Amino acid sequence: MVDMWRKDITHSNLLILTKTSRAELLAGVEQGDPGPLRNTPTAHRTDVSLGSVVSEKAAEWFRKWAVEGDTATLRTNSLSVIAKLPGKENADLVVQVLENDPKVRRLIVASEISRLTQLDWKLALKGADDPTTIPEPRKIAAKLAKGAINPKGTESRWASTYVLTRLVPCLGR
Repeated sequence: MVDMWRKDITHSNLLILTKTSRAELLAGVEQGDPGPLRNTPTAHRTDVSLGSVVSEKAAEWFRKWAVEGDTATLRTNSLSVIAKLPGKENADLVVQVLENDPKVRRLIVASEISRLTQLDWKLALKGADDPTTIPEPRKIAAKLAKGAINPKGTESRWASTYVLTRLVPCLGR
């Protein structure tokens, strides 16, 4: 079971769904309409909620948008839903996008930094650009090490490993 009570990122405009709004959003997704997913970042619990009830048709749209979405936010939101789905193909797609789409990578890495540190969103983005600027690197490194082996989200494991690797110069002595 995925932990739905993890801290959210510190972005000021998160999409959080009720059961009714989730059903409405997924009905649109099944028709190829991402609605607010195009421009509004999702909360972790939104990604988990969508991933827990997504139909195969909606999952196909999320996979398509993760690669071809017209905004970085849509690609990132779609990737975060796909990362909650089981299966090696979904995990492989998440890794492929994170390795090849710098805008999505930046948002996912900033989200992980924000969630773990509760830093202001702008500072989390700065940390995504240069992890050596993250305050208290040893403190976040311990959290990242746990995240790197947590089976509950492909994008979180990837981002944890990515940041931890780049913190190596700060962790000596």
